[in-house]
Amino acid sequence: MRAGIKIVSPAVRQPFVKKLGLIAGNGKFPLIFAAEAKREGYAVVAVAHRGETPEEIERWADDVTWVRVGQLGKIIGTFKDAGVTQAVMAGGIRKVKLFGNFRPDLRGIAFLARLKSREDNALLRGVADELASEGIAVMESTLCLPHIVPEEGVLTSLHPNASQWDDIRLGFRVAKEIGRLGIGQTVVVKEGVIVAVEAVEGTDAAIERGGNIARSGCVVVKVSKPGQDLRFDVPAVGLDTIRNLHAVKGAVLAVEAGKTLLLERDELLREASRCGVVVAAMRG
Repeated sequence: MRAGIKIVSPAVRQPFVKKLGLIAGNGKFPLIFAAEAKREGYAVVAVAHRGETPEEIERWADDVTWVRVGQLGKIIGTFKDAGVTQAVMAGGIRKVKLFGNFRPDLRGIAFLARLKSREDNALLRGVADELASEGIAVMESTLCLPHIVPEEGVLTSLHPNASQWDDIRLGFRVAKEIGRLGIGQTVVVKEGVIVAVEAVEGTDAAIERGGNIARSGCVVVKVSKPGQDLRFDVPAVGLDTIRNLHAVKGAVLAVEAGKTLLLERDELLREASRCGVVVAAMRG
């Protein structure tokens, strides 16, 4: 080495890890999404909702900030501070809890004042637009999860009988209509009769109510809303859906192919087989 010249070793290049924002709602979906996103190499920056999101989110996400429902400014600030430019919404917020758990910040209040409609899709699209205005693109919630979106067909070894296929087709038409009206996405059918329609109480409560009326052998159909924006509010079923259906002696769970998430898919189908419940995916 020549005098006066210092040789400096090149810096060790650190692997680039892309950050992904997660607006986490209730249920297992946010947990499953965070785990799959990390397997895909993302660093997950989560905003979780108090009273809604399972505390287990802290196990799966790299960073978690807890907010109240309506704190839009805090959500945006968290993502911008973390350098997040893409985010996903996973899991819903139960409407029946909004009355006691709603704490909008100044940005949330201003956003709500500008809304012309409080219907779910309008609200969520509005939130996505607010994020986009700050340079944060909301991606489809099926990102990292294509393997749990079923294709058309019967997914269990048991198949629907002719009468059950009739109920599935009827349920599909009716569920699409209540979705179009913004009421819900699930109906319970037995022998050509609609015995329950999902509203604000959610899928599990609709299954319990309809199953108790039907007594046994009911068919549950869950679909996406017409024109569903796959960035949010994608219909999802999981192990609890099968267990709740089995508890009321239900016979069939039918979902919309290509537009429904089967959370914990392998475990769900094993549980369905164990319980003697048919699972099928169909297109309209």
